[in-house]
Amino acid sequence: MLSEEFLETPWVVLILIGNYLLMLTIFFVQRYVGKKNHRYDERYYQVNNRAKSRTWDIMLVVMLIAWPIVIMFDGISFSFFLLTALYMLHCIIFGISAAFYGSRD
Repeated sequence: MLSEEFLETPWVVLILIGNYLLMLTIFFVQRYVGKKNHRYDERYYQVNNRAKSRTWDIMLVVMLIAWPIVIMFDGISFSFFLLTALYMLHCIIFGISAAFYGSRD
């Protein structure tokens, strides 16, 4: 079930977990310093929300382009189903977010 590469080097997952913990620590330190210096005003949130929105739009296009490429080079395998699950998750999150923010207005 697990890949051969993973079974030969399972410690790589520990490195990934360590990296995630480091990124989380940097995130909280950056937030603390930013709040202390009053960097998070209304303009920051407006720009950040617009950037996130465009990122989701671009990610949708990238996923739709990656889908046939995965099928051509890897066939209908785990990577295809993973990409399909990510696409479905993307659409579900978009729908929930749209319903939530639509009900707030």
